[in-house]
Amino acid sequence: GLNTNAMVLLGTFACAVIWWVIELMPDYVTSILMCSSWVVFNIVPFSTAFSSFAGTTFWLLLGAIGIGVGVAQCGLLNRTSLIIMSKFPASFKGMTTALYVAGNIINPLIPSAVAKISIAAPFAKSIGEKLGFEKGSEGMGGLFAAVWLSIGVLYPIFLSASILNYTLVGLMPKEIAAEITWTSWLSATWVWGLVVMVLGYLVIQILYKPQGKPHMDPDFIKEELAKLGPISRNEKIVSLILALSLVLWMTERIHHINAALVALTALMLMLGLGIFGRDEFREKISWDSILFIGGVLNLATLFPALNIDKWIAAIIGPYLQPLISNMYLFVVVLSLLLFLLRFVLVSQTATLTIFVVLLVPFAQSVGIDPLIPAFIVLTSVNIWNVFYQNTTFLAGYYAAIGMVKYSQTIKMSFAYMAINIIALMACVPAWKLMGMIP
Repeated sequence: GLNTNAMVLLGTFACAVIWWVIELMPDYVTSILMCSSWVVFNIVPFSTAFSSFAGTTFWLLLGAIGIGVGVAQCGLLNRTSLIIMSKFPASFKGMTTALYVAGNIINPLIPSAVAKISIAAPFAKSIGEKLGFEKGSEGMGGLFAAVWLSIGVLYPIFLSASILNYTLVGLMPKEIAAEITWTSWLSATWVWGLVVMVLGYLVIQILYKPQGKPHMDPDFIKEELAKLGPISRNEKIVSLILALSLVLWMTERIHHINAALVALTALMLMLGLGIFGRDEFREKISWDSILFIGGVLNLATLFPALNIDKWIAAIIGPYLQPLISNMYLFVVVLSLLLFLLRFVLVSQTATLTIFVVLLVPFAQSVGIDPLIPAFIVLTSVNIWNVFYQNTTFLAGYYAAIGMVKYSQTIKMSFAYMAINIIALMACVPAWKLMGMIP
């Protein structure tokens, strides 16, 4: 059912998957080589093979990552976190709640999860030390879990909270991606977010309950705020840029200004107004991630062009049909499968790409909104059962080096796996009401 060009493209894609699994070379190098092979083998012209680099998602990623750099440079995230923490009791429960709330407030404002967790994790460590917790203690583990869960796990709620969310949208067929806005995304994800938020918080209080009643000098937070001094010019500028960007993202259906233009304009304003300069632009933006994601996004263009999407739907349809007829069973089976495969598929982005590309055509063929299987994949690949599985987790772990032992964090990963399945099953009735499931 496929022509020669389609079969060659699938062969190069299979090769890329193997190289990503065994890490033969850096993932972004494999991604660009995969796109280059399509030109070498005369499958498509260069302009088609690299079309995503001229698309909105690629430039949205650049703007989003750059915004994260600007926020980190100006110190606004530090001040915001401290102000929120000053409103809560100086105890373990109070500080885990404060960190949890702070993470969820800043989540939609900054698209770079790595930037957020790298800045917030050291704060959690300082709070733990002031509460009198030993390094590697359960109390420290609870504070780290509060930061990680709110920033590194709950990002699928808000479209603007992570570049992985934008990557997912970029992998969708163009007509589907064009309909996904900040508010339409939230309408499909808020049930999952609410369940994970509540159950995750309760699990933290149970799994990491410290011995005794630790207490911190309530003036510590005020002293840390005082050290920052009055709010700076750069912080004011970044606050205004973030607020305007969020409003424009949320109201895209009204003004029709593309989210990529908003992100790029925000980045250019930060550069033009001196929030960060040329050196930081070169050194602190994750150019390897941008190239990797830009390369894999081209699959979303090539698969429909060569009718591979229809072929995939026809091939896997008979196997998935019994599962998809019972969405609750589909959620459980797909989640468990992804949990297992993540031991082999090291890269979150690569795993997301592979399964979204495979499942979206099938979802379309049976009348299910493609965002549903894609969202299940997005939330299920974000685990950290072993050390190499999650680069964002490692960024937080090393930013607060010595705060927790890795073995302490694994129980939270297993707890999240169960919570994620419960939350996804809770979404099914909402998705049916929204007409996303026939």
